[in-house]
Amino acid sequence: MRGKLSVAGAVLAGAVLAAGTVVTGVTTAGAATPTTAGAQTIRFAPGATSSSVAGSVGAHGEVRYRFAARAGQTVDVAFTRSTSAATWTLVGPSGPALHDARSPRQSSGSIVLPETGTYSLDVDSTRAATYRLQLAIPRGTQLRFAPGTTSTTVRDTLPAATTRTYTVGAVRGQTARVRFATTRGTATWSLVGPAGEPLHTSMVQQQADVTVALPGTGRCWLQVQSAQGARYQLTLSIPR
Repeated sequence: MRGKLSVAGAVLAGAVLAAGTVVTGVTTAGAATPTTAGAQTIRFAPGATSSSVAGSVGAHGEVRYRFAARAGQTVDVAFTRSTSAATWTLVGPSGPALHDARSPRQSSGSIVLPETGTYSLDVDSTRAATYRLQLAIPRGTQLRFAPGTTSTTVRDTLPAATTRTYTVGAVRGQTARVRFATTRGTATWSLVGPAGEPLHTSMVQQQADVTVALPGTGRCWLQVQSAQGARYQLTLSIPR
């Protein structure tokens, strides 16, 4: 798939958070011996890439939602609550927690999912609370390298507290060169390999010009993140 770049989201091959996808939730109550109070099913409207639910949780209670996703996808979580005692935790198919109650980022979060499988999102509270939860996997637009070229450039604007995800097919042994700059605001990027392994993270200071060896054949994901919002230019090259 050399020479092909696409923006990833719900349109990824095999993506499961898409129109008609089911997200289920189970409400439990009681600090010592929680019991199942009911189950909810959330369906995405046709063509939609997000869905929301409003709910309530008792003191020391928990509401659990589950959704299936693939390694490298990004899930955007928006969470509003009646009390700061209510928090959310996201756990991957094999753990550990990707976001938990100790995180200060409770109103929103954009998380790259490291593996394929079923994820659990739990809403917990030490006091009775009401809340609204929204899950989204953004849809993107497919981009292609021009015939005979081995690179492409993207110029885009990223809203605050969001992530934009691109996907590219590569062959083991190839190298990817990423050149990145912002013309407004600040942003960082990360690269995830076909097996969900991090190849370059947003915590690495070197963001302007990086060359990364690709360890396997398959689809890699490149995510751009910004807390305050930014306008950026990204050039990706994969030499023949």
